[in-house]
Amino acid sequence: MAWKSMIPGQEIPNIKDDRKTSVGIEQYKVSAAAIYSKGEYLPVSAIKEIKMQQSTYTPACACGKGIPVYKLRIDYGMEKPMVLMIEKEKNAKKLLSVISEARPDIRIERPTP
Repeated sequence: MAWKSMIPGQEIPNIKDDRKTSVGIEQYKVSAAAIYSKGEYLPVSAIKEIKMQQSTYTPACACGKGIPVYKLRIDYGMEKPMVLMIEKEKNAKKLLSVISEARPDIRIERPTP
């Protein structure tokens, strides 16, 4: 599969090698260099801010019952942010941990308990 950068002009050299170092977290893969999702990747170097919030996901035909999830809103300077939906809190925290290890300067906003 040919991976495409979400930000034209900010491609990662050796994308194949970076994908090998990435960690699978639910439906996403994340490394110190990028977040991978659906054939595209967001370079971690482009991330400006991350906001984690509790939410619910209501699939079709669910009779109004929602599944609790965590949404990570990732601002990377473009008009539309990247939004990741993660089912388990520990997985959301793990993804944030990988990113903050690579870029400790990124502002991360978490929900208050």
